[in-house]
Amino acid sequence: MKLRREPRGHHFYDRSSGVHILLDELPVESGLFHAGPELVSIALLNPCDLKCSFCYAPKSSHRLDPDFVVDLCQQFAALGTLEVAFGGGEPTLYPELGSLCRRVWTETDLGISLTTHGHHLTDRLLDELTGYVSIIRVSIDGPEPIYSAFRARPLANLLRKLSRVTQRIPLGINTVVNAMTLPLLDELAETVLDIGSVDWLLLPETNGGAFTLTEAEWQRLDRWISDRCEQIPLRVTAQAVSHLSGPFPLICEPNDYAHVRADGTLCRCSYGGNGIPLRGQPVVEALGELYRG
Repeated sequence: MKLRREPRGHHFYDRSSGVHILLDELPVESGLFHAGPELVSIALLNPCDLKCSFCYAPKSSHRLDPDFVVDLCQQFAALGTLEVAFGGGEPTLYPELGSLCRRVWTETDLGISLTTHGHHLTDRLLDELTGYVSIIRVSIDGPEPIYSAFRARPLANLLRKLSRVTQRIPLGINTVVNAMTLPLLDELAETVLDIGSVDWLLLPETNGGAFTLTEAEWQRLDRWISDRCEQIPLRVTAQAVSHLSGPFPLICEPNDYAHVRADGTLCRCSYGGNGIPLRGQPVVEALGELYRG
């Protein structure tokens, strides 16, 4: 297990099982806190072969070099970061994805998650990823016909692929929650349970950095989470926690998340905002500048 020293206590993480343990009864002296964020998401590239209407990822051709990514991961790992989340764009379009995950897994102690639409999860790619990622997270925003309307691909095709994923690698589901998908969560829950997902991440929709749900919709989502939280492990984004009553385990503290854009810029979040260019300066200096700003 890897130990991360935080203001809330001693945080242990096992990247193979995905288990987090927080010993909050053991305080940590302020001078011993790890400087790195708990989780870093990295957009390996911006291009994607789907055109989802709610996607906020930049629509440019930027792509990170594998050696640059490995170096970043080594620096974050040394600063106490527990997990790195590779995304995009669509990360399965990144030609070196399998070898990159293998290098980061073997050259650091970071857990690795992969967020993908899932339609390119071939047996060959799964062979390359097995043993070198902690979890694959697949985006499913609703049952049919909503899924096909958003993704322009049949959900049935994706579910056949996911049945092979769960035989090799833990599977998580990501769902964008908006006015259209909120009423369909009960129906989607049956699919999430049937495919053997280990958790379900609910992502309240944002537009320009602001949530789109109305107060009534937040209340409806809050009631739904309360009713379902014992049936399946549910999580939400750190930014959404203040709108909901939970319960949610291990809520991230301020400065416990960072995002690296596909142009090599370090940001506080994955949508919008200014950032700090990472090329030419150590990660710890860029983090200090980011958090001071």
